[in-house]
Amino acid sequence: MLDLVYKLKEKDIFKVGSMIESSVQKFQMGSPINLRTTLRVREMHDTYCIADDEYAHSDSPMRKILFLDIITIDGMKPSDLAAVYGLGPKTSRFKRSRNNK
Repeated sequence: MLDLVYKLKEKDIFKVGSMIESSVQKFQMGSPINLRTTLRVREMHDTYCIADDEYAHSDSPMRKILFLDIITIDGMKPSDLAAVYGLGPKTSRFKRSRNNK
């Protein structure tokens, strides 16, 4: 799946301003909690991106998110998004919708 993220980045589909979902660690009362949260990409690098909370406040931290840790890009799994643009094989999601017609 990591190669699909690279293909999406290369074709400028996954870029600065994209919304991603990832698991991040936050602290509540001194205890670490892993949460799935939506983040907005601010900077792109070779193997990671820098993102902040979707509803960014002035005190929200910037987070380093590895491409490997990305769950969704703009609301879709990377494999499904790549299939839409013809960058990867069709997934079961496409086969299911075709059979329902």
